[in-house]
Amino acid sequence: MAPQGPPWFDDHSTVSPDPPHVSVLVVAHDDATTLRATLDGALAQEHPADRLEVVVVDDGSGDGTRALLVDVLQRFPGRVRAIHQPHGGPAAAMNRALAEAAGDVLMPLAPGDRWPSGRVAAQAALLERRPEVGLVYSELLPAHDRRADTPSLWPAELEHDPPRGRPVGTLLRREQIAPSSLALRASLLPAITPIPAEIARPTWWLTVQAAMVADVEWLPEPPAMRAPRPPGPGGRPARLREALALQRWFLRRTTSESPYLDELGQVWTAFVETAAALRDTVDDPFVELLTVTDAERAEARRLLEEARLAQARGALRPMLALAVQAAATDPWCEGARSLLLEALASRPRRARVDALAGARSFVTLAFADELFEHPELLAAYAAEFDDRADATLAIDASGMTPTAAEQRLGELVAQLGLDTVGSAHLIAVLSPIDAAVRERLPASVDALLTTRPRPAPAAPAYDATTIASLRACAMRASAA
Repeated sequence: MAPQGPPWFDDHSTVSPDPPHVSVLVVAHDDATTLRATLDGALAQEHPADRLEVVVVDDGSGDGTRALLVDVLQRFPGRVRAIHQPHGGPAAAMNRALAEAAGDVLMPLAPGDRWPSGRVAAQAALLERRPEVGLVYSELLPAHDRRADTPSLWPAELEHDPPRGRPVGTLLRREQIAPSSLALRASLLPAITPIPAEIARPTWWLTVQAAMVADVEWLPEPPAMRAPRPPGPGGRPARLREALALQRWFLRRTTSESPYLDELGQVWTAFVETAAALRDTVDDPFVELLTVTDAERAEARRLLEEARLAQARGALRPMLALAVQAAATDPWCEGARSLLLEALASRPRRARVDALAGARSFVTLAFADELFEHPELLAAYAAEFDDRADATLAIDASGMTPTAAEQRLGELVAQLGLDTVGSAHLIAVLSPIDAAVRERLPASVDALLTTRPRPAPAAPAYDATTIASLRACAMRASAA
């Protein structure tokens, strides 16, 4: 009997009788020291050799990349194609690779990265089985560090649910999918390309665009053994500038029909946090975070006036889209930022969602990750509320796997002695829930228990120092 993998590993690596044609896309720039091992690994994948090609775009390398590719082409005739072009940057090089690829499935692979031997077969098979899926991936970047050069997590270490479905807003807030981890259906290219020249992280851009037109799926696999990659040119400040440029690109093109419009507060907050992180990372207090031209300032003023006209008509969604376009076009335009915050706050509160089924009349929302970090928040709540109160503390653990959430929350409740009769009424919001439902939770409750600022619209927030005020608010609501 063949050995079975761990429970999180679903082995779909068996090659079908007629597997799709796969193009591995490698963009290289002065990567001679790491490129050979990456190409050898790609060509050794468990996929029919006549159904797998490797397309390498040499983006104006000045080291030994060209000579190395000559040798690779001689060793693997007909399986590797090399395209040499003047240095044009990541977007131009990836656009060229996408244009040259002949495969039905496209798989970017960064020099220095290696795949588990069954990745191509498994991801291609999933795309064959699931026609609604346009992009499948197997590795995530750690949430605590946004650098794409950080080693990716493997499934046994995962505590938070990987993005699935069409999580456009989630994918926009930070880069989550490892750059060499994805397989893209080639038929999506007419709808999502070309990649704009100013985008320095093409795979992140492709994941967001793919999620707008098709489902995204995660396929777990055994861990890949890899050495940490060295920081890219410019280090963390450069990576943050790249993230800022990508988020700004999408925000400037927001419309009333954008699939992330209901999550716009969170996306805008992520953009602001990226700018703040960049400001804190560089030593120069006068550093320019991004360039805004005179033409862009004028365009922001025009968009602001259109947003105000939409506000006067009561057209809230167009107002919101125009306001964020103006604020992203010129982030220093105070009027645009103010109107954006007003537009976010003016959206109607949603009716209570099914995720809060079983809650009592007055619902306070807390966040599991924050309670794990600051258990004194939960202790303070329990000191003011017991089972006699017509109140519930709902703990949002929907970003975690249910098993991990139940275990860690159970340990926390027991640690604080809240697992006894008469303690405060608690419920946990567990996955799977729709991403849009998760984003609406802060606007669907009566209060928040948190120390973190929340983008509007959201219920009023209380922390351990103002818990008595929360109790008074709940009592007034019950009396009414």
